[in-house]
Amino acid sequence: MKLSKPKMLVFSHICSPQYVTGAEKLLLFMVRELLPSFACTLVVPNEGIIAANARKLGITVIVHQIPLVVPLYLGLSHMTDEIGTHQRDPLWLQLIRLIHYERPSIIIANTCVHPMPAIAGKLLGIPVVWTVMEAIRETPHTALAASVIEQYSDYIVGISETTLAPLRTPGMIPKSTLIPPSWHQSELNPHGWQQHRINRRKQLAIADEQRVVGYISSSIFELKGLEHFMQMAVNTAEQHPQAMYLIVGNPVDQGYFDKCIGIARDRGLMERFRWIRFEEQVETVYPAMDVLVVPSLTVEGFGMTALEGMVFGKPVVVYGSGGLSEIGRATGNEAYVVPVGDTGGLTHCVSSLLADEAAMQAIGARNVQAAHEVYGVNAYRDRLLRFIATLALRGYAPPTVLKGSGTPIIYKFDNGVLRPFRSARSFYRAGYRMDEIREVPDVYIAAWPKGEPIGTAYRSRRKGGKRLTGRAGKNRRRHGVRKQGSLKRRRQPGRQRNRARGAKKKR
Repeated sequence: MKLSKPKMLVFSHICSPQYVTGAEKLLLFMVRELLPSFACTLVVPNEGIIAANARKLGITVIVHQIPLVVPLYLGLSHMTDEIGTHQRDPLWLQLIRLIHYERPSIIIANTCVHPMPAIAGKLLGIPVVWTVMEAIRETPHTALAASVIEQYSDYIVGISETTLAPLRTPGMIPKSTLIPPSWHQSELNPHGWQQHRINRRKQLAIADEQRVVGYISSSIFELKGLEHFMQMAVNTAEQHPQAMYLIVGNPVDQGYFDKCIGIARDRGLMERFRWIRFEEQVETVYPAMDVLVVPSLTVEGFGMTALEGMVFGKPVVVYGSGGLSEIGRATGNEAYVVPVGDTGGLTHCVSSLLADEAAMQAIGARNVQAAHEVYGVNAYRDRLLRFIATLALRGYAPPTVLKGSGTPIIYKFDNGVLRPFRSARSFYRAGYRMDEIREVPDVYIAAWPKGEPIGTAYRSRRKGGKRLTGRAGKNRRRHGVRKQGSLKRRRQPGRQRNRARGAKKKR
């Protein structure tokens, strides 16, 4: 008999309609690799590219709006206040209902800005895997952010040591796992790279003998370091006449982008630069480059762009920010990891590569081999399978009878509604025992609508009325003897009533 796979509910914090961010790409890759072990359902806030790609893989997709908590990632003091605000929003109840009706065996909450699914999962008693793809900002409140993740997770998966560093507390170390990203080589169509190089260079009017130094970012803003790339570029352009510079990405801040391009314009070097918007099919872009530069000014959770450059056989020069530094060390590229902000260091590294064609080719070939050995899909699957083996799965079982931690009221969970028992007698008459009551946080009680009470509503005696005792009182309570002036009458047995009616007729 074929056994069904346990159900996994995977929550993506975003679903971009124009282009896929690094976090989205890594999440969908993980879900795809989890399919042999789990029946995965992807929950996205709106329709977009990864939703469409997931459906192509046969993954069920649910569109459900869930608020983000960005202060958790930024390490701001009001993060818990914002979480509390969201728990008073109708969307919170909708999220709990969604998880309740889907009944997963396990939940994945993706990124630090997406805590609400993790909180809801823990509330419902479902194991939670929290995947951390970015480094929490270092602030006086970083420890508070880490404590939130610790409280609402059963397992933590980080994509780099950088992402896990703020979470290395005694309580989280045992449940933390490092699983760096990977890729599917066949999807990059390596047999077509040479033709893509020819086509793209022809489109950009770049000759075969010219050497292209590239910069690529799905979104271009200040922290992605385009200004530093431009400063390096104009300096190396004067030393190496055969060098050309390709910028790939979508400007988020047009003023900043114009300022960066102005660096080349002011030096009279605009003819040496090309710019195209970001493309999902990166296999059509990377082959046109000869050197890749990743001058990120922020602490990168990983640095997938740098790894992609190596996969395509390019020398890669990076700022040593977060995960970028880890990639450099792991692949033997320490010499091309430059201190953050050191444009002189960028210039030196790129210039040395442009000056030595043989070294450029050799480093590119070595990078391909190192990337596959350290981050290839086989290494990824080994790590993932070891992680799956540690998971303690349990089917979701909503409580039947429950009470909050701060209230004596006992409820029955009845089709998504909490119905309170009127009394202990009502509880016992319904066939329950006290040891069946599950105590839950008060926030769980508050999350569900309340229904009709269970049990008989006992009416109190009239004020000032006296309760009869002894035989008379017993008879009144048993037979409903009418009071003076009452319209109630004592009911007679059927045979007696019939005899009485017959006697009246004879009269």
